Amino acid sequence: MKKIKQLFRKGVALALAAVTTLSVLPAATVSAASQQATITFAYCYDGNGNTIRYQQTASHNGITFSHAGEARTRIYADGDNAYCIEPGISLHTGNTLEKDASVVWNNLGKAKQDAVNLALLYGAQGSMGSMSGTEDEKVLATQMVIWEIVTGCRNASAPYAQTDAKFYNSLCVGGVNSGIAAAYQQIISGMVSHGTIPSFASGSTDSTPQELKWDGKQYVLKLTDSNGVLSKFNFTSSNSDVKVSKSGNTLTITSSKAIAGNVQLSATKKIPTVSSSAKLIAYGDPSLQDIVTGVENTAAVKAYLNVKIPYGHIQIVKTSEDGVVAGLKFQITGNGIDQTVTTGEDGTIKVENLQPGTYTVTELTENRYEPQKAQTVEVKGGEIAAVDFSKSSSVEI
Repeated sequence: MKKIKQLFRKGVALALAAVTTLSVLPAATVSAASQQATITFAYCYDGNGNTIRYQQTASHNGITFSHAGEARTRIYADGDNAYCIEPGISLHTGNTLEKDASVVWNNLGKAKQDAVNLALLYGAQGSMGSMSGTEDEKVLATQMVIWEIVTGCRNASAPYAQTDAKFYNSLCVGGVNSGIAAAYQQIISGMVSHGTIPSFASGSTDSTPQELKWDGKQYVLKLTDSNGVLSKFNFTSSNSDVKVSKSGNTLTITSSKAIAGNVQLSATKKIPTVSSSAKLIAYGDPSLQDIVTGVENTAAVKAYLNVKIPYGHIQIVKTSEDGVVAGLKFQITGNGIDQTVTTGEDGTIKVENLQPGTYTVTELTENRYEPQKAQTVEVKGGEIAAVDFSKSSSVEI
């Protein structure tokens, strides 16, 4: 039955085109330069093969765009899917519209134009294969979102909130035409989350770095994405020693060794894409309903995360049998460091901001003290490594 109705639909479209063609003037013939598009229509059907109909009579700015019980149609421009940007304005099979001649489209402004393109990208033009429902349902859902945007019934900037449900209710009030409603929700969901990045990331490359901590085996940082979009991002590291993995909404960053400086992790979001040559084209005529066809790729959505393995510190503690602990000198070497430090009154000295790694601490003893064995110490990021020199004794003179 569904196949018969689809064949009937095509037959009706061709018949309408033939009848209208007989009534138009020869001057309306499409030029070879494709600066015009010829309009045809076709009836729409749901997944059960039933004709899709308006559920309510509704109007916008005093113009009726739907009549209760009226069969819903879709538009083609030279055989390609097309979408109305003037709800309720007349357009008939056989009419021709001029390419790039839509005053209505030009007057929409960039915000609405970009929002319409985004609706097309997440709708039938860019995501046909991933949406639910019949092709007709997907196209009609896309058309509804476009009408909402161009009329101001949906905001043209994120989160693209709906301000008036008249277009949605005209087809889907009371849960009717559920296939269209499902496709419609998919489009809105895609638009709303389009620019969303993981909650722990930044859209800027110069964000404040987060620190990896030593867990006894490696340096590690685990981050949870409260925005729930991590699955759409694959982060890569600017340093091959810093590894990145993800599980569900958790990103894990690890390194088996200390890294000097910041490491940048970056990712580009997986969003619908079309051919690089694809274009969104507006066709218009002052006395007819204007339309758009096609769709274009949007700018890439990128996310960045800077990480670092933080500096560590050494705390030297000196005790002595004679109680003299102040003013004693120690040499610290390793990782490009060769530094001499002096203990304070209490015999301690904290050497700060050292790169994680192995250091050698040597006491520079005076002649009256027994030489002390140099000690090696592992400095870990964000931690204080204590070194105790407590066994020295005076040399008898």
